[in-house]
Amino acid sequence: MEPIIVAKDLKKFYRTTNIRIKALDGVDIEILPGEVCAIVGTSGSGKSTLLSLLAGLEPPTAGKIFIKKRAIHKMTESELVDFRLQNIGFVFQSFNLMGTMNAVENVALPLMFKGISRGTRTQAAKKLLGKMGLKQHFYNKPAELSGGQQQRVSIARAIITKPEIIFADEPTGNLDSHTSVQIMDIMTNVARQRNATLVFVTHDPEKALYADKIIHIIDGKVDRIDINEQKLEGNI
Repeated sequence: MEPIIVAKDLKKFYRTTNIRIKALDGVDIEILPGEVCAIVGTSGSGKSTLLSLLAGLEPPTAGKIFIKKRAIHKMTESELVDFRLQNIGFVFQSFNLMGTMNAVENVALPLMFKGISRGTRTQAAKKLLGKMGLKQHFYNKPAELSGGQQQRVSIARAIITKPEIIFADEPTGNLDSHTSVQIMDIMTNVARQRNATLVFVTHDPEKALYADKIIHIIDGKVDRIDINEQKLEGNI
């Protein structure tokens, strides 16, 4: 099986006034189609930077990134926007929901960008939110939802277009332990049911156990890659 995501000698440097900060320093990884992959590391290790580069949210300083054999490191911003819309869903730690929109409108937003009619996208969003256990919260705005409910809305928004790849940056970082388990169950179950590739960042070794592959990042480098034969299975 050929990998769906490939990074080669990936580097990312940031400059402050007098200092060059090395966030990533020669990362090489491959992720297979349908694989659930965890990127693990402490704060400042470069794990979130790696995810942002893989998702095309920011460019590498050097190196190459291929997704579905497409060289995303060579794409223009407009090409990246279209590529993400067609292939990628993203779940943020801070939810990144539109505060003026209700749950249905937030989830339906990617379908609006794809030109889907209002009635069709509203119906699809309601159906998906219902499966997420949020039928009673269709018309609540983010401020009226708990952290766990907001993250469910965020996940629904990420998967409404049925992307082949889902990226998630510390998706349980702002949640309590019980809600964190529920969110991990939802994400991994959705990925496996749809045979989608899920790549998530975490600092928590227990959350990493949901993954098939665990990539350990230390000081901007891949320290080791573990294949997890005893991965946790969701309960929903």
